[in-house]
Amino acid sequence: MLTLSKAEKKKNTKTIQQMLDINSMSVKAKHNMLRTAAAIGIGLAVALTLILLTAKNPSQAVKYFLAAPFMSKAYFSHLIEVIIPLLFTGSAVCIMFSANQFNLGLEGSFYLGGLVAAISGIYLVTDVPFISPLVGILLGGIVGAIITTIPALLQYKWNANVMVSSLMMNYICLYFGLFLLFHYFKDPASSQHTYPIGEAAALTSFFKGTKIHSGIIIAALVTIFSYLLLYRTRVGYSLRVTGQNPVFAKYSGLSVGVLAVFSQIVGGFIGGMGGAVQMLGIFERFQWVDLTGFGWDGVTIAIFAKNNPKYLPLATLFIAYFRTGAWVMSFKAGVQIDLVSVFEGIMVLFLLAEQFLSGTYKKMVFEDADRKRKERAALENNTNKEVA
Repeated sequence: MLTLSKAEKKKNTKTIQQMLDINSMSVKAKHNMLRTAAAIGIGLAVALTLILLTAKNPSQAVKYFLAAPFMSKAYFSHLIEVIIPLLFTGSAVCIMFSANQFNLGLEGSFYLGGLVAAISGIYLVTDVPFISPLVGILLGGIVGAIITTIPALLQYKWNANVMVSSLMMNYICLYFGLFLLFHYFKDPASSQHTYPIGEAAALTSFFKGTKIHSGIIIAALVTIFSYLLLYRTRVGYSLRVTGQNPVFAKYSGLSVGVLAVFSQIVGGFIGGMGGAVQMLGIFERFQWVDLTGFGWDGVTIAIFAKNNPKYLPLATLFIAYFRTGAWVMSFKAGVQIDLVSVFEGIMVLFLLAEQFLSGTYKKMVFEDADRKRKERAALENNTNKEVA
């Protein structure tokens, strides 16, 4: 009877371990997909039930809710318009949440980023093609980074709760922005608008008759950058290690505090850029008198994407699709657009519930363990036969 060399034994052992690792990963991935599908199904069922109970013409309302983006170019254009800011705020939240930093100051970053970009396009660099929007976007990013950095430093220096301080920053940004708008930059001929933004400062439109603008390219580049930063760089790996286990990261020699602040600076910069792009791409004047909500949307998107920018395009497309349907349904069928918020809230609730389908996961783990045991036995039998 032949005996295997140490190298062959090591190779066979490595093959078995790789097989077990892959199977283990697949179980977790399958369970995540099952949880996501179940959460979407429950949320959609509740939304459709509410439509049936409140709509005067339920069949028409359901049709608009489920298929509106395919009904006209204007509706599809609206879908793309919604995706653009969601990619920015989703990328920003993915970076901050990957480092376990629950900074919620993106609302303020987005708002003041848009205001600064508008002011730049009106007063600073108004008539230089390409340069004017570039300056506005960079200034918006810088202001956005400052907004999220303040709560980050408060936490780093004095251990202030970053979630609470960043929430307060949003309202500071809003009322500071309104002060600037009504006391310094308001057009006297308008009730709450600035002077028009220079034409050269606006982002170019791609298709005539739509508001799909060149900001979608910037949003795509930001999403790619976020993924490369988190999963293809040493800094990104350090951020993720810090987020998963800060104690281990600290004793591994990583500067946990510096990494935490860095993640929030980058996230705020991306959020401010998003506000600038939204302003220069969609609006002719600055006219925001309330927070836009895109910062909160970034949290929802990041939850759907599991804090991985690779899944942001799919997550933003999903949310934008149903928001477009709710938007069309609101003026075509008379159903409140807030219904989509109920839909999203239910899905997020189930996705965040750690015990949701936990029994199913245990069952899947046991079944997979039994399958791996059988595969391992079969592999060992085949190896013994080859040796014999």
